[in-house]
Amino acid sequence: MNLFEKMFNYQMMTRLNETGLFTWTSQERAWLRMMLNHPAAPEAINPDTLHKMHDMLDAEQDLDLQDYLTEKAKSEENSVFHPLLKPLRQMILHHQGFRLTGRVRNGRISQDQFGYPYKLEYSMVKKEWYVLWYAPLYNKLMSTKLHSIITAEAQPLHPETASQYAAKIAILTENRKTTLMIEVLPEFNQELSRILYAFSCFEKQVEFVEAQQTYRIELTIPRNEMDYVLSKMRFLGKRVRIADNAALRERMSETAAKVLARYAETELEALPERTSGGVRSHTIEKPFANADGSDSA
Repeated sequence: MNLFEKMFNYQMMTRLNETGLFTWTSQERAWLRMMLNHPAAPEAINPDTLHKMHDMLDAEQDLDLQDYLTEKAKSEENSVFHPLLKPLRQMILHHQGFRLTGRVRNGRISQDQFGYPYKLEYSMVKKEWYVLWYAPLYNKLMSTKLHSIITAEAQPLHPETASQYAAKIAILTENRKTTLMIEVLPEFNQELSRILYAFSCFEKQVEFVEAQQTYRIELTIPRNEMDYVLSKMRFLGKRVRIADNAALRERMSETAAKVLARYAETELEALPERTSGGVRSHTIEKPFANADGSDSA
């Protein structure tokens, strides 16, 4: 694709975004049709919406993966659908609050906690759904596992009250964020796409320093995601380095030192010698010292 084709495609996608239109490929439509046939689809999607989507995708070909994929030794899976997803989603869409009763960490029951839900999240690591909500009594943002919730009763709110809660959520969310500058070593500039993909879930700005031929990536991340960023840094290895955060640089240095310590030799050890019959231990012997201090021949 030449430069003019890229410019045309960018202008076309920009205009489509401005008009609210969304383009999707035939593979995406076929994949969506396959997902709508999943047993959990009727529980997760409203009947009218599900019927409308089936009508829209009726002319699409089936994406039959059985001819290409074979499942072996499959472990037991829990359903990704939770009964509280629908009512909580309706509360969020209608800007309602809720009265929450659930189990906390020490085993006791927390009753009649008022909150304002604003987001549902699914953890791919823990395979669990979370509801994010604002607690006006403590002026804090909370996160609760759906399986820990016993009951969640909707509470109507005045539009002005809901707007005030939304404004406070935006302020608290912004206060939780921090910025981090990451440099790409010049010899790995050709791998910029791979590096950006590793941080695709965060807000970022990319700058190219021409004098140093270096890409600088400014990440905007929540403070509680710092460990995740460090894990990505370790995964990328010598391709990137942290440029501005002394505390994180120290943590990366400590990690590297601990890894190297596992392979460091603290004393002379027996060296393995390969033979035709296998591996034989070969020890390094020191020369025998005579009484006068000279080494024996």
